[in-house]
Amino acid sequence: AVVSTQSTGMAEDYDMKTGEILVRKWKRASTIGRKSDWEYEIGCPPLSASMKSDLMWESSTSPKVYRQDTKTHYTWRIQPLPYPLSNYKISVENSTIFVRTENKKYFKKLRIEDMDRFELPLIVKHVNCAHANSTLMISYEKPKNVLQLEQAIYSELCKVKPIQDGDMDSCKQQ
Repeated sequence: AVVSTQSTGMAEDYDMKTGEILVRKWKRASTIGRKSDWEYEIGCPPLSASMKSDLMWESSTSPKVYRQDTKTHYTWRIQPLPYPLSNYKISVENSTIFVRTENKKYFKKLRIEDMDRFELPLIVKHVNCAHANSTLMISYEKPKNVLQLEQAIYSELCKVKPIQDGDMDSCKQQ
């Protein structure tokens, strides 16, 4: 699914078998009108897109955050984080989930843009976390009205014929 205005564009990729969203990315114009790179809200950029320069790049050992939603939960995976689960302090303030470690080695703010768009508050009891294989998994249960809207959007998308990789027949020039 693609949504676009003059200054903003959004694209989503769905798994048509499960109905789960795999990628949601935004492209926004700068104040002078220049198009920016895709900003990934859900999913992660391809490896080649994340490599900006041959001279400098992020350390492979610094933790990376990926949001991968399920049908019922907003879910983040942060890896590598080698500390035991008891070392993490997860809190909710306003519309942000904070991840901290007791040893002060890691801090991250997680926002749920969907909840911001609906102007819904975050509730602490809906946050769950688990840790395995140096990966911290944080999930937040989706509210019922968000689930209903996502189901309505998906039912509309099912009416559209999906484009397969390399299938350009449906994109012919006029």
